[in-house]
Parts: sequence; structure tokens; C-alpha cells
Amino acid sequence: CRQGRILLLEMDWFIVWDPITGEHHHVDIPPAFDKLSYLYGAVLCAATDQSHMHGSCHSSPFNLVLMSPCQGYEDGTPPIACVYSSETGVWGNPILTTNRCEFARCNPGILVGNVLYWTSKSVNAKSKYLNLDQLGDDIIEFDLDRQSLAVIKGPPGLNHSTTHQIIQSGDCDVGLAILSHGRFEMWERKVSCHGGATWFLQKIVEMHTVFGLPPQAEGLVRAVEILGYDEENGAMFLFVDNNVYMVEAMSMQSMKLYQCSHHSYANDIHPFTSFYAPVAIPGGRGGAGMLQDM
Repeated sequence: CRQGRILLLEMDWFIVWDPITGEHHHVDIPPAFDKLSYLYGAVLCAATDQSHMHGSCHSSPFNLVLMSPCQGYEDGTPPIACVYSSETGVWGNPILTTNRCEFARCNPGILVGNVLYWTSKSVNAKSKYLNLDQLGDDIIEFDLDRQSLAVIKGPPGLNHSTTHQIIQSGDCDVGLAILSHGRFEMWERKVSCHGGATWFLQKIVEMHTVFGLPPQAEGLVRAVEILGYDEENGAMFLFVDNNVYMVEAMSMQSMKLYQCSHHSYANDIHPFTSFYAPVAIPGGRGGAGMLQDM
């Protein structure tokens, strides 16, 4: 979900849906991706008007970014991407990179500025099927302005993390929250004027203090799963001790949303926001008035 639209993937096509208006668009997967096993999409508003307010994008054009982290059935091959424009109704040319990616299953893409980022799929630390060979310290980066695809390296420890989340840092740079040994490690990536990039560890926060829980007994592992991330408000959704929490990534303040059994919550949470911008109507002061709530 992004900017008032929801993206659904069927067998051979995408559906871009506005649940407020009911409008939906059917977009076929381009031929270059027909034989690929792992597909990840991201929908974005394509409005360029400076007065446009994202979230009220009901009649605005959109772009659909399609990305596969590997060109086939195995990881270790270069990613490929492609962009669909609702204005033209066609897919652009495939966008390639020579950088190889060491994972095939991804977390949902996160938009930071005008760049999309994908990391390896987070897994339940208590699962019998960790698929640790699917983890890696690679991060796939797609720059919407440059229409370029790259694979960058994450901070130390990412390739050992089963639970992590791309976030937007306080300086609007890309950040990463890593859950490791009962604590949050909050990292931020800075790019110098010469193009060099470095990850900085901003802070470490004990997980039990964030949720107001007693410390875990030594030797035990607390089951934690990241269910989703709200780009608009910078909030993560996590499942901890049969509770679902919302955590503001920068302040680390948390709120318990609800309690449930381990089998009764959704595997993923997709935060959705939509609204109608105020509409100017004739007859008000200065020739225009604002439409009031009814």
C-alpha cells in the first residue's frame, strides 16, 4: 500500500486498486519477467504538480515498479527491474545491474526519498525452517529519479539478522533497524559529497524496555516478528509475546495495539492511508471557500 493505492499480485498480472473510489487497473506482467520465480512490486503516485498532496491520489497517474532479485530460480544472480506508467499504458525497458544479489526472498520495498529499498526476507527466529541461506547483507536499491538499479551492502551483522526493517532516518536518509540478541540496533547510511557511503550505528536500545516487558531469562530467545512498516509515520509493527505493537522507529516509543494468539494474527501488516484534499468552491471569501465536513 502506498499513497492511497493497494497493489495486488495475481498469477500473471497486477491489480492497482483504490479502495476508496473502487477504481482498479489491470497490468500484465511484462514478458521479461514471465519466467522469473520471485517478483516484488511497488506502486507510487506519478503526479508532478507541486500542489499535489500524496494520499489524495485518486485520479492521479501512477507508476508501478517491478523488481526480481534474481534472474531465475537461484539467488546469486543480478536483479532486474522495470517500470510501468499508467499515463502511457506500457512498461519501460528492463533495467539491469551487474551487481549480484545473495538472496531471493525479500521484505516489502520501502520508499525513502525517491529511492526504493529491498532487504532479505525476515524470518521467525524460533522457526524450524530458518532458511538462513536466504539471508544476506545485500540491499537492493532502485533510484526512481535516475531509473537505476544497484546492490549495496548493509551494516555489519545484517547477514546474521533474521529480523530487520528498512526505515527512514531522522535526516531523511535510509536507515535499518536490526533486532539482535534482545536489542534494537538502529543504523543510518550516509553518502559523502564524493559518493562514498558509510553505515553509522545511531543507538542500541534493549527490546524489553521498548515494550515495557520484563527481561528475557538468560539463554532464552524471545520470538519477535516484524509485520510491517508505515512509511508516512515511520512506525514499525511487531509481534512480541502474543501482542502486536506499533513502535515509532526514531523515538522508540511503543503502543500495544491488541493481544492475540500466535496463530490468529496476519503474517504481514500493510498500513493504508487515504484522504480527500479540501476542494475550493466558488462563493467563499475571495471567490473561494473550503468544502466543509458533512
